[in-house]
Amino acid sequence: MDKVKVNDVGLFQTISSLGKTLYDIAHGVQNPEAKHRLMDLYDALMSLKRQASDLEDEVRGLREQLRFKSEDFAFRSPFYYEKAHPDRPVCPKCFVANQQVAPMGEPYRATGIWRRCLVCGNTIEVEREAPSGFRSPRSNSWMG
Repeated sequence: MDKVKVNDVGLFQTISSLGKTLYDIAHGVQNPEAKHRLMDLYDALMSLKRQASDLEDEVRGLREQLRFKSEDFAFRSPFYYEKAHPDRPVCPKCFVANQQVAPMGEPYRATGIWRRCLVCGNTIEVEREAPSGFRSPRSNSWMG
């Protein structure tokens, strides 16, 4: 039998491959006691397969959590920014609530400057626009 490399394939896939091989061998065995022992071994291997799958899911989740707790992000109001991409704002709602790096769309004008999250659709006002006809207190007032 070929030597199995766990690092190359992944634990779940390695166990699946070994289980199929063991199942095929068990079907070719004529001795009922040996066949029964091989099937017990197969059942134990399938139990390990389920546990390996659960562990891989847990590790994936923990890696995601670790990614969001790292120093890879900075908050500059009103957005989070990935330090590797300081020009790409990340939706604060998705980032905080779902621990998801969701990009914000390009700025658009609508009674101010706004950006919309490309994932959740949340809109955030980036810059307020002064109402039309508004005069700044310092601009050409009658009090001069």
